[in-house]
Amino acid sequence: MASQEVLDLIHEALIAHGISAIRGQHDVRLELEDLRFEADIFDKEQIDTHRLVLEIYIFSPLLGTQPVIESFVGMGDTRQEATAQAFGKFLLGVFHVLIEGLAKHVCENMQAEIEFWRRNDASWKVYGGPVITQAAVQCTLNRAYPAFYAHLEKLFAANVRPGSHFVRIFLASYDGAVIGNEVLLDNETWPEGQELLVGQDWHHGDGYQALRQVILALPEDKPETLSRWAQLGKKILRR
Repeated sequence: MASQEVLDLIHEALIAHGISAIRGQHDVRLELEDLRFEADIFDKEQIDTHRLVLEIYIFSPLLGTQPVIESFVGMGDTRQEATAQAFGKFLLGVFHVLIEGLAKHVCENMQAEIEFWRRNDASWKVYGGPVITQAAVQCTLNRAYPAFYAHLEKLFAANVRPGSHFVRIFLASYDGAVIGNEVLLDNETWPEGQELLVGQDWHHGDGYQALRQVILALPEDKPETLSRWAQLGKKILRR
């Protein structure tokens, strides 16, 4: 069922960033952009602590007909604490990517790293979220992440169809062994990305550690104009 508490939190976060938003009965909408948030909470079996999964759905015409779906596990002594933990992960990992990419919002300190990935028939403005790490002692997985990310960019630019896309990367290990890995493209498992993740030479440390990142890739504005400028530059060089 829809979580009214989470919708309140989303609305408060948008207002705090100076974004005009409307709190509807079952969603939160932005006034100036056709951007909409919905949320569900799924309670899991309880043992010593409360455990739940928060799912947030983001709809935007910039994404086409398919929403972004993000899931976060929350744990705490109470359901409220577990919800707050899961929502904190949403704020930290993907919230700024969404408002900077889909709502054209610019924070005082931009949270998303912006790059441009291109090939002959397509180009994207890419919003890369922060690489979120978690570890019992020290995370060493992030040492190899830049190399993996560079390979991922090449794979994406060479093979993904033109249009808007959303990528989620997750990796977890325990005492040197991988216990969880996932690369999603538009909410579905991306086999080539998954193979790249598994094949990377990671620096596994002791105990539990994990990393996560989300990437929003939107078609670059007026790529045909860039192409014409490139052609003009070649003509000038020939003279």
